[in-house]
Amino acid sequence: MPRTAVKLSKMVAALSCIFVLITACASPKKTQQSIRLLTHKDFHLPEEALTDFTKNTGIEVLVFVEDDATSMVNLLERAADNPVADVVLGIDSLERRRVTEKKLVESYRPIAIDRLDPSLVLQDAMLTPISQLAACLNHSKSRYEVPERRLDQLPDPENIPLQAPTRIDDIFDPRYAETAVIPDPLSSRLGVYFLVALERLYPEDIEGVTPWPKLVDEMLRWGMEVAPSWEEAWFSRFQPSAGPENSDTRSLTWGSSGMPAVSVRFVPELPDEVDVAVLDSGCVKVVNYAAVIRNTPNRRDAGRLIDSFIEPLFQYGVPDRYGSRPARTDIVRTEAWRRFGVNVTAIPIDEWRIGPLWEQWLLTWQQIVKVIASGEEPLPPVVEVTLPSQ
Repeated sequence: MPRTAVKLSKMVAALSCIFVLITACASPKKTQQSIRLLTHKDFHLPEEALTDFTKNTGIEVLVFVEDDATSMVNLLERAADNPVADVVLGIDSLERRRVTEKKLVESYRPIAIDRLDPSLVLQDAMLTPISQLAACLNHSKSRYEVPERRLDQLPDPENIPLQAPTRIDDIFDPRYAETAVIPDPLSSRLGVYFLVALERLYPEDIEGVTPWPKLVDEMLRWGMEVAPSWEEAWFSRFQPSAGPENSDTRSLTWGSSGMPAVSVRFVPELPDEVDVAVLDSGCVKVVNYAAVIRNTPNRRDAGRLIDSFIEPLFQYGVPDRYGSRPARTDIVRTEAWRRFGVNVTAIPIDEWRIGPLWEQWLLTWQQIVKVIASGEEPLPPVVEVTLPSQ
């Protein structure tokens, strides 16, 4: 080979090596995969389960938090064409219809769907049930204890103690209403579930008359207290550990069947018992769902994240701030829930009927509160008069 050709060959080889080195240096450093999760403040996220998901998959979970389920769905609707997240978690029964009708999410069937409570699973697989809540009346047990007396001692007719309530209808009795505190429906989701329970008891009749607003007006005038949040209602005004001697606190409140377990969440050691009883009457079942957000560019990893939501580690830690239960039926509950949680008969919310209505109920509630605050007198009862036949 001529000397000139040899030099050219060596030069080409050297340039090729330099090109390879430059390319290697210029190639971007591999970044960690991530998935965007949208949820809200009222839904408890088991951080340990999210950390485990990242450890097993290498996918980092970026969490975005809205104030409540409604503001979260509002954001999904505004950003439908350019989604702000890949997965949404915490859609409750009240928002199910809007999410489905506006096609804000995509159908996805989790791998372990057969592990979920079959009564919660939706046929269209648009939403995956993650937890369930039974919203009910709670009352203090000690405030209704009958004082001991001798066998030959007659009860004092002037001081007969009030018996513990047994039905949700008891709250419409002035004696119970004046001892009750409920979360404000305008600022608390649990308060909205209270309105759902009232409307179920006294729905609109065939003539279009709705009885429950008048009952609300009466309960408020009798002394039922409204707290700005469920935390204020439960931990400050109800105080299940206050005991019968603290007459300043309330003895009846709206919570959930898991609220007795919530009351011991922050104590160092679990007590032998709690001063809370749950009424198995008029309870409302609420389901919390997760879903793949429509138009997400990361549908595959979104599905993997939802799969992790129904794995044992997540389900064990999923009970939200209201004292809900996992959607799986085979998960061992926390020690607090096992000892103090109560199983009740809760009727599911009819999302397709209530969906467009519950926000109107909030306006009705707001109007009632405004009228009472202004000092206006209640409307007189309607007296039906039967005219004699001619």
